[in-house]
Amino acid sequence: MKGEIISREPEEATVVTDILVVVAQIVGLIVVGALLKWAQVLRQEHAALLNSLVMNLTLPVTVFRAVRMLKAEYLQQMLKVVLVAYAVVAVCGVVAYLFTRWLRLERRTAGAFIIVSMLGSTAFLGYPLVRGLFGDGSTEFTAAVFYSELGTLIPILTVAVIVASRYGEGERFTWRNLLAVLKFGPFVAFLIGLLFYADPIPPVIDGMLQLLQAATVPLIMLSLGITIRWGDFFGRQAWSIALVNGIKLLLAPLVAILLSGLLGFDEGIRSVTILMSALPSLMLCLSYANQYHLDIEFASNALFASFFLGSITLPIVAWLTSPAEWVYGTQFGRAFASTIFNLVPR
Repeated sequence: MKGEIISREPEEATVVTDILVVVAQIVGLIVVGALLKWAQVLRQEHAALLNSLVMNLTLPVTVFRAVRMLKAEYLQQMLKVVLVAYAVVAVCGVVAYLFTRWLRLERRTAGAFIIVSMLGSTAFLGYPLVRGLFGDGSTEFTAAVFYSELGTLIPILTVAVIVASRYGEGERFTWRNLLAVLKFGPFVAFLIGLLFYADPIPPVIDGMLQLLQAATVPLIMLSLGITIRWGDFFGRQAWSIALVNGIKLLLAPLVAILLSGLLGFDEGIRSVTILMSALPSLMLCLSYANQYHLDIEFASNALFASFFLGSITLPIVAWLTSPAEWVYGTQFGRAFASTIFNLVPR
């Protein structure tokens, strides 16, 4: 056992570093966007074009390829993971809605507040982290895929569209909000992915799709950089931004801790479920805000703050939710992590 612990020390020691590297890359792209705006290479109105490319081209490709990653034989085993993901989205959404009422936020700001609070970057940030911890072929990585592609993707394509449409385009919910889902490019890509789930894709086409998928994150980050208003972090939006991130970075993992314990998850599956719930807000929320005329400035500021604050909270969550024997191999680390896990109901 001791030899196994020692052999895993370097892997565990790199987890925090991996998280910080990914977050630093994101922040770097945001700063590039801000610098391009400052140099007048890009202007704020260009954000609409960048987001249009994401929503109508690169995001549908990303969804199509993600659906094909799902493995049908794990569906029953991973159903509980998906249910936890839905519960996290629901609880965060309800709490966010109550806060928007309490704060008396303007309609467009309230819509952005809710969708930023509900959804996390489970694919872009979650996959690299889980892959680094457990490996590609592990059951834990499969759990991460189900959490992301069924537990997060479906709310993104349905609930988020309805909320954004409700707060951005209409005064009350109607059946037209549901029709918006059916016309939504990524949702159509989701259905096409299911329809041709088992069919092989020619290498040339698959290569093109990979290139388009890779453009999604840079386009969103550049858009984020040119729409951020830095003064609002300590101004009129500071309190709202803090509450959004309190919901996403603190409440969401607490809900996952409670439910994964009550459902009796294995230690590895529980760790992944909690980690995926604790990720910073979904970057695509910015595209939703632009597409449905929500408060894009608030969404930009809240998203940037989410990744900045997440660089503090996420390494802590990753460290606490790693199996006890992974924590640097020290007696103190094992005892501390074991105590944390014992406090959670099983």
